[in-house]
Amino acid sequence: MPDAAGFARTLGALGVLTLLLNGCATETRMVENDLRDSGYSGMVSAREYGFVRPATDVVVMERRIAGRADPRGDLWNRVRTGMSLDLHANARIDSTVERFRRDPQYLSRMSRQGMPYLHMIVTEIERRGLPMELAFLPHVESRFNPVATSPKAAAGIWQFMPYTGLEMGLRQDAWYDGRRDPLASTGAALDYLEQLNRRFDGDWALAMAAYNCGPGRVAAAQAANRRSGKPTDYWSLNLPNETKNYVPQILATARLVAAPTRYGLNLPPVPDRPQLEVVRTQQPVDLNRVASATGVQLYELQRLNPALKLGRTAPDGPGHVLVPAGTGQRIGKKMGQVQIMPAMASVAQSRSNAATRSKVANAERHKIHVVKGGETIASIARATGIEPRTLAELNGISVREPLLSGQTLKVQATDDSALITHLVTKGDSIKTLAKRYGVSVKDLQRWNRLAETRLNPGDLILIYPPGRAPTS
Repeated sequence: MPDAAGFARTLGALGVLTLLLNGCATETRMVENDLRDSGYSGMVSAREYGFVRPATDVVVMERRIAGRADPRGDLWNRVRTGMSLDLHANARIDSTVERFRRDPQYLSRMSRQGMPYLHMIVTEIERRGLPMELAFLPHVESRFNPVATSPKAAAGIWQFMPYTGLEMGLRQDAWYDGRRDPLASTGAALDYLEQLNRRFDGDWALAMAAYNCGPGRVAAAQAANRRSGKPTDYWSLNLPNETKNYVPQILATARLVAAPTRYGLNLPPVPDRPQLEVVRTQQPVDLNRVASATGVQLYELQRLNPALKLGRTAPDGPGHVLVPAGTGQRIGKKMGQVQIMPAMASVAQSRSNAATRSKVANAERHKIHVVKGGETIASIARATGIEPRTLAELNGISVREPLLSGQTLKVQATDDSALITHLVTKGDSIKTLAKRYGVSVKDLQRWNRLAETRLNPGDLILIYPPGRAPTS
């Protein structure tokens, strides 16, 4: 009975096929469960071993996931999805991971410290299409602390030096320090990182290293390696110890966030929604008035707005104040003439306004000096007529830091048409600066919008040459 035999063979083949399909489905579910338990959710698990770029089909899947709202509402899932650096595993990353994992509260503290600002940072990184590993840079720089100040006068969550901040359009005067404004400084920092990435031919490790020690230092180290026939990638360069540890700290933190349970750590969720709102106003406003209108404690508003040095916006406006999400509408009802928006929507707008502010920074003209063997900050400063401290701050280095032959330094122009920026140090006063630069106290106060005569170390004072001073 050939028909019966054929029917039996067909049934047998269908049974085998069913078993195979069930086995594949079971294995797929096991893999998905393993990935979910390791904290990945739709990512290639090999990424934790050196940040291997996922296969094309997985990238497509991740983009689809990113386009949907996360049902668990955890911002860390968007962060994991956006990690994309194609960097090989390195002993420095491995040892840093082991050091960080020995602290059971490491990720918990980071989650708590970053919560007010992470949604805004992550959203802006996504908007620009940048690698999400950059979101950990302000953690390594400042632990997301906007009032942090380094011994070298770097300030804010992104730790901008005064001159670099000015060059990136961050206003700094007696009323406001844009380096301490989480919104403005985030836009400026990502602009700067994109510039560095272009300068170093798309190498993000070199860009991050240059963010830490300056692009001139990285370029000089590359030049030294070329002369010796050595590779010029980040891992092969002779850089300051702080910079050698800097990139591994960022990547080690990313690895722990990618798979916290694998390393025995707890990563508390961060809500996937804005934590802050921006109140924009054309009229001057002080934090006391905002506290009265919103019911938010004054100390909380001061913590969110360290950029407002005197606790109020500049008298000539416009200005903005950060408030906890959900409180902005109360201000609109009580104060009127204000614009309320989520923090994530205001980053780009803050940066568009920075283009106008950056004209002041661009007025400061520079030339480049190529370091020769044996030269120091002091000797170059003497030759160019600049104070050593000013020259060091201009290049983001210390006065005593040794220079490498071939390293490039920005040198402030010394011609009479150049705008002068003076970095305030201990002992400086309005009167002493007026006498030193041959201008009046009244002009210094007007140019810098100084409401009082007291100066603080780290402030930048603008001194205009004859014929170029503003009239208002």
